[in-house]
Amino acid sequence: MEWINHFFIVPEGTTLLHLFLMVVKKVVALIGVVVIVCGSFMAIYQFFRQYKHTKTAKMDSVDLIRLKFGRMIILGLEFIVAADVIETTTNPDYYRVGILAALVGIRTFLTFFMNRELVALSKR
Repeated sequence: MEWINHFFIVPEGTTLLHLFLMVVKKVVALIGVVVIVCGSFMAIYQFFRQYKHTKTAKMDSVDLIRLKFGRMIILGLEFIVAADVIETTTNPDYYRVGILAALVGIRTFLTFFMNRELVALSKR
């Protein structure tokens, strides 16, 4: 278990289940970040490809790119919140629960307004 100590800061007396949940939390959070970063790169690529072919970015195609990118951001945020839920359930205290509540509130706020904008974009 020496390699795990280099990857994580493992407190003394950590159980195998807690260690497993720490790894799961890190993997789920990493998936969320990768989804957002890949969505960013895909949106940039699609924008420049559209700009190169038409020499101007049409609003319809830009709105479609924004729609896809918004969906990727929402999906990535879901993974990040799931990782925070896993972390909070493994080591609950009032501070972590408060941070989780704030993160869930911010994510809900962002998702609500992004979904509203995405619905408006998809109706066009």
